[in-house]
Amino acid sequence: MSFSVERCADGDEWNELLDRMTAASVFHRSSVLNVLADHSAGTVHRLVGYKGREPIGVFPVFELAKAGVTAAFSPPPRLGVPFQGPVLFDQNGLKQRKRERRNRRFIDACLEWIDDAFAPRYVRVCTTPGYEDVRPFEWASYTATPRYTYTIDLTPDPDAIKRSFSRTPRKNIESNDADLEITNGSAEEIRFIHDQIRSRYETQGKRYTVPLEFLLDLREATPPRTVRTYVGRIDDEPTAGLITLEDENTVYFSEGGGKPDADVSCNDHLHWRVIRDAKARRLSRYDLQGANVPRICEYKAKFNPRLRSYYELERGTPLMRLASACYRRLR
Repeated sequence: MSFSVERCADGDEWNELLDRMTAASVFHRSSVLNVLADHSAGTVHRLVGYKGREPIGVFPVFELAKAGVTAAFSPPPRLGVPFQGPVLFDQNGLKQRKRERRNRRFIDACLEWIDDAFAPRYVRVCTTPGYEDVRPFEWASYTATPRYTYTIDLTPDPDAIKRSFSRTPRKNIESNDADLEITNGSAEEIRFIHDQIRSRYETQGKRYTVPLEFLLDLREATPPRTVRTYVGRIDDEPTAGLITLEDENTVYFSEGGGKPDADVSCNDHLHWRVIRDAKARRLSRYDLQGANVPRICEYKAKFNPRLRSYYELERGTPLMRLASACYRRLR
């Protein structure tokens, strides 16, 4: 039976497909893709692979053109989205040979569609942690580089989760910081978190590339529970905060975690609040991210997370790889 790829133009139809896939993430949702397209100045192609008329996978791809070079990204750069890429429908019951053949034919068909549609000179894809078999990309001359994230299993009871933490965050969480109040929900909190992180980057001689307008639009364009803010306040003054994104199973750390302007372990309390809230909503996983930077690993490993891998996949000449740096610097 033949494999084919079609572009899905209907956002509701796309989301209905995602609802049937346990491996799809919040970064694949149609409303998120629309905001990413607006702020990357690119065109999103919602690709659906079919075996006959049976959908077997989805693959959102962004077409960007800058400095005379057309490139394909999933996800687009500079917006703080860690991964996206292809997702297959659940393949429970399929033997390994059929699973591998289905995955390869799906990826081959998608890559052929991309080349035929706009012939990108550079392609960069970051897969989700659940997508492990990237060999079809390597066989198509892509370079595969492993990347990492941290996840916390939210299925045990809260006390068991807390007992698994290292001594320092456990002690900080159990201390009764009576002056600390955690609030959430407002656009002003997003502004505070963005300003705090931007200032921290600047003190390190770096540039924070995630635009405030992107975060505000993401909050406005997605369902109410998708984007959440948590800000720790002392005497009604904000000290530190973080932003999370959420789908049916997972809450994702997105932005924040800046150094508090107070002698209080605010970030430990913020992460613990996210965990407790997510458990109350019966989510199963907290994706902490931050596992690719040694300095951040030192802090986040204290929460005893599981290390999970995903892959950065690239195709292009050395000159085009140099051009990709231009993509990441320019809006």
